[in-house]
Amino acid sequence: MSNIFKIQVTSVATLFVFGSATIALAQPADRGSAVVYPTVFDQSGTKTSRAAAETALNDILKKGGFKLQDSQVAARVWKAKGMRTPTSTRPPSTSDLTELGKAIGVRYVVATTVSFHTRSIWVNLGPKTVSTCSFVTTIVDSKTGKVVHEADTEGRSDEKSDTLKVVGSLLVTPLVSAVSGGPKTPHETRAAQIAAARALEKFVTVTN
Repeated sequence: MSNIFKIQVTSVATLFVFGSATIALAQPADRGSAVVYPTVFDQSGTKTSRAAAETALNDILKKGGFKLQDSQVAARVWKAKGMRTPTSTRPPSTSDLTELGKAIGVRYVVATTVSFHTRSIWVNLGPKTVSTCSFVTTIVDSKTGKVVHEADTEGRSDEKSDTLKVVGSLLVTPLVSAVSGGPKTPHETRAAQIAAARALEKFVTVTN
């Protein structure tokens, strides 16, 4: 192998290492571990829109640099420990959320109660489907046993303001397009994405 070729190979290898380091630095900083559990629903919302609400919470945390634990793992541990099943009118206690976080080895436990309200309203010359999604979110730091974030937010499917730019920047899955009528699932899904972003925005942007 000639000296010139050796120099070229060395240069390529150096660039590769440098490039890899650059990519690593571009990734979100490690913000700690978290789990989205429990997410409690009332009798409202379709199966798809409920799943979208949970996906939005997970996506926002992941994009914010948090390492996520599978909610199914949390569910198994919750059941094994015999913790009281939360409902939309009886949220989980701070002590239970702290115990769950310690048991599965995550720092932040994100508990949310979700509800949907979908209706048809008359606009101009025809009906329009509108959905509002409400999130009541509590985040507990299992290391300290304290509540570190609380939010009571709403998202409405027909919102078109500049605030949606902020919402879109927090999501991994694109914000569902607004539609005027038809099945309620797309409206509920969009509303859930907006509510989730508002619920976690301050947490993912200020948490150390």
